[in-house]
Amino acid sequence: MNKKKASDFFHNEDNLNCAQAVLKFFEDNEIVSDELIAQNKAFGGGRAPEGTCGALYGAMQLLQSAEHNQKAKEFFIKYAGSFECRAIKEAGKISCAKCVDLAADFLDKVSGHDS
Repeated sequence: MNKKKASDFFHNEDNLNCAQAVLKFFEDNEIVSDELIAQNKAFGGGRAPEGTCGALYGAMQLLQSAEHNQKAKEFFIKYAGSFECRAIKEAGKISCAKCVDLAADFLDKVSGHDS
């Protein structure tokens, strides 16, 4: 099985950061535009609001409710140990590329998207 993953877009030839990679993975969604992907250049590497993981931040932009955003944070805490980039990196439990896939997996679960 050679299924494309969100992390395939992370630091690829387009040099997308974690937030952009998650959005690019869901580009077929009518909400995601090239402009939105470009706007998220500033949110990789721990620069998302509140130090949120950029991959998670990218995913949260596509979620439809504050309840889903909270569940996404809880999902990250369960699998990555935190929802904050710095804490995730310091714990060394999962890589940035894995965070990108984790965020995409959560979006798939919530939206029923079959990527």
